Parts: sequence; structure tokens; C-alpha cells
Amino acid sequence: MTQPSFDLKTAFMPVYRSTEDEFWIGLGVIAALDALRISFSPAAGLLSWLVIAFFVSTVFINRYRALGKPSLLVLGVLAGATVVKMLTGLFAMAVRAYPQFVSFLESQGVNMNDPAAVQAAASDPVIQQAYQNRLSSDPDFAMAILHAGAWPSVWGFWLVLAAVGYWTARR
Repeated sequence: MTQPSFDLKTAFMPVYRSTEDEFWIGLGVIAALDALRISFSPAAGLLSWLVIAFFVSTVFINRYRALGKPSLLVLGVLAGATVVKMLTGLFAMAVRAYPQFVSFLESQGVNMNDPAAVQAAASDPVIQQAYQNRLSSDPDFAMAILHAGAWPSVWGFWLVLAAVGYWTARR
């Protein structure tokens, strides 16, 4: 059995060729950094995520280079993982906000047993603005909604990368 090769610069500098082991170790290091980023600030900004995306692309580019494949394939990988990241984050935030929205509609006198009334109320710009004002007046709840999407979006992103990585590492 051979020892896994380990050269961490293949994870952070996009000018090398990486072995399968370096590819997985690089992804693992970057995933750990992403987990730390979310742990300390669930509402971490776009700039910190762009740094993570850059290093993910570096790992994939180096692996694609070693396999003789076009480096531009990384754009598809990042696009797919980012779409899944956004969808899972939005879904988790919607799940967190739904009970509060139902309570808000009930407080506005909407009969929750009448689907047509609920649909009309949810589509009403006046009620939408009132709910937006409610979120603005309660920043703790707004942050709770935002934080609810943090970890699911990270999991969605990294599961896509793991699936594509499994396919990429072996080719």
C-alpha cells in the first residue's frame, strides 16, 4: 500500500497538478475552513464565500489539469454547487419563516382554512409590505431566518462538490 501524497499548495495555488489524494485533502481542508466560517458567522458575507469558491476552483482546476481535462469544467461544478447552495438555503429559510408568516396572516384576520383567502392575502402587496415591516422591526427574528439557511446551504454546496469530486477524482 502506498502512502498518500500530500502537497497542500495544490489546494491553494492553481498552477499545479494534483493527485487524487491531494484533491481530497485539499477539498477537506477547504470544507473545514468553510465550516469554521459559518460557525463563527452564520451570516458570513459574499466576500468570504468567494474566497472559499476560489479555493474550491483551484482544487478542481489542479485535478482537471492532472487528468488532461479542460479547466473550464470547474465553472459547471461551481455553478451547480452554487445553485444547490442557494436553493437549500432559501428552502430552509422559508421553512423557518413559514410559522411566523402564518401567525402574521392570522393576526391580519385571514381565515387559514380558506385556501383562496390565504393565497389572496399572501399575494396582497399591502400585507407583503406589512410583513416586511414586521421583519424590519424584529431584527432578531430576521437574523434567525437568515441563520436557518446557513448550514443547509453549506451542506448542499459540499454534497454536490463531494459527488462531482468522487466522479472527478477517479477519472
